[in-house]
Amino acid sequence: MIDGTRITLRRHEESLAATMFEYIDRDRERLARFLPWPPMIQSVGDELDYLQDTLRQWNACTLFDFGIFRKEDALYMGNLGVHTIAWESRRCELGYWILGNFEGHGYMGEAITALESVLFELGFQCLEIRCDALNQRSANLPQRLGYTLEATLRTELKASPSYRDTMVFTKRRLDDASL
Repeated sequence: MIDGTRITLRRHEESLAATMFEYIDRDRERLARFLPWPPMIQSVGDELDYLQDTLRQWNACTLFDFGIFRKEDALYMGNLGVHTIAWESRRCELGYWILGNFEGHGYMGEAITALESVLFELGFQCLEIRCDALNQRSANLPQRLGYTLEATLRTELKASPSYRDTMVFTKRRLDDASL
């Protein structure tokens, strides 16, 4: 568990499958505009399969996916995950989504800040956030948190019916003298 001021990050539990599916289904159109996975989650069973897979990957130390919960009432709001982990170079990618009615309240920024602090303490040297170049709201977040836009990968993201650009933001540990 990782605590922020207003949020708590917790490892997923299978008991959350119905709630996660309800959130995704309720916000499917908004999420699917920029994320590739909402069409794959069509039932609580699909969500349960996803949770079981993330728990297997957590145990194998290849992915760490957290639920974001509001501290005041333990309400689930979305996910924040550590993906594409390269242990040998101590870098990883952060991926996130939050239900639309929680957007704009600073919860995701707080969650990312809490998680990045733990990741840097664990020895990670570089954190990366990628987003669809058309998702301005998502691109604003890493910029606000001190990430640097490293690149825009042209026609890298398959988004029906065409390809889109992907923006790549990074944040490095401040005490890394090799940078």
